[in-house]
Amino acid sequence: MRSAIAILGLLAVIVLVQAYARTDELRGSTHAGTVARVFVEQYPGIYVDRPAGIKPPAGPTWVHVNFAQALEDGRTSDVATVPPGIHVEIGDLVEMRFGNAATSSEEASPEQNRVTAVLQKHGTIAMRAGAPAP
Repeated sequence: MRSAIAILGLLAVIVLVQAYARTDELRGSTHAGTVARVFVEQYPGIYVDRPAGIKPPAGPTWVHVNFAQALEDGRTSDVATVPPGIHVEIGDLVEMRFGNAATSSEEASPEQNRVTAVLQKHGTIAMRAGAPAP
């Protein structure tokens, strides 16, 4: 009985280590996904949905991106910051670069997931025709 519990405990540790290692696979990689939500940081720590068609605010903009297929670590969506020069809307196909989620205390600011490009605007001819993403 004790050996069975020990084996189950060892298996649980192995699964946790593998899950952590698979998360590292996404660091610095880029993936295309569709914007499901756009929200802005109204006040520090307070995020609100940005209505469609509204001019980008001066504050930080964030998006919730859905991926067509599960990524290497199994996730199908994630959140990313949008740089000031990029304007995104719900339904846009974007390229997202994964940051370094596990940061050390030596780093001044953690690298965040961020949108690097809008690959295709929602409602364009290629998207209506069902053409594959570039």
